[in-house]
Amino acid sequence: MNDINAEYAALSMGMGREKVGLTKGEYLQKAKELPKLASKRLVLRVGQKYFDELTTTGIQEVEVLALLLEMEDEQLNEWRGAIVKIRARKTKARSG
Repeated sequence: MNDINAEYAALSMGMGREKVGLTKGEYLQKAKELPKLASKRLVLRVGQKYFDELTTTGIQEVEVLALLLEMEDEQLNEWRGAIVKIRARKTKARSG
C-alpha cells in the first residue's frame, strides 16, 4: 500500500492522521487468515461503502480487511470503555 492510498484510507474511515500508514502486522495476519464468510460478515458490519471505496483506490483487498479489523477493534474498545464508565456511575449512585 503506498502512502497516498494509506492516508486516503485512514481519513475516509475517520481514523485521523495519526493512524495513517500501514496497518499493524497482527491485523494483516488476521485478515489473511480470515475465512471468506467471516470477511463478508466483517464488510457488512463495518460497511460495504468503506470496502468498495478503498478497494477502488488500489489498496489490496487483504489490506482493506486489515484496516476494517483495526477500525472494528478500536470501536469495540471505545464501547467497552463507555460501558465501564456507565457501570461505575450506576454503582456510585446506588451507594451514594
